[in-house]
Amino acid sequence: MDKDVERSFLEAMSKALVSLPFDLKVLLEGVADPDLEHDVRELAAAAVVHIISPKESNVEPYVRYAEDVVLFRLTLRKIVAEGGEGADAFRERFAENYGRLDDDLALLGKALGSEVVTWIDSKWPSLRKVVYARKKIPQFVDDEEVGTFLYDEGLRFATEYPISEKTLAGRMKQAQPIVDHLLRKREQDRKKITQ
Repeated sequence: MDKDVERSFLEAMSKALVSLPFDLKVLLEGVADPDLEHDVRELAAAAVVHIISPKESNVEPYVRYAEDVVLFRLTLRKIVAEGGEGADAFRERFAENYGRLDDDLALLGKALGSEVVTWIDSKWPSLRKVVYARKKIPQFVDDEEVGTFLYDEGLRFATEYPISEKTLAGRMKQAQPIVDHLLRKREQDRKKITQ
């Protein structure tokens, strides 16, 4: 990987990892936004569930949450592309996140490889089938009480999230551990499909 690309990637990924709990709130707003298409609201709920679900604890936090950083950006892109009439207002409301979205996705593609980003973007059918706390993804959109439960779970995730500027300081020196982890996960997914 080109040194400039790696430096830019590490800087952007560090910021994105630290801001993930705050970014999660954007997706939670997407789940609750009645002006967005129902399907897109379900995608946002599926992304939230993926992000807040427990991760493999034997992997460094900055490595295990890297996939969620990519998924968050892919979800933002889907909300605008498929969100219907309410998508423009949503984009304006979260202009800070959307302002750098294309650049972030381009950098992630360069650093991680487009095949990794494409693999994460292809996971929507399986993400939508996930059951969280005995609740299916559509319930988070269709049932206000269940939607509130998801919001509360998102807040709990934010308070327990193991990454901060302080915990990251001096940890992320190379992109390769993140790339290797995501390639390994992609390979595991492929094996599940072929079995």
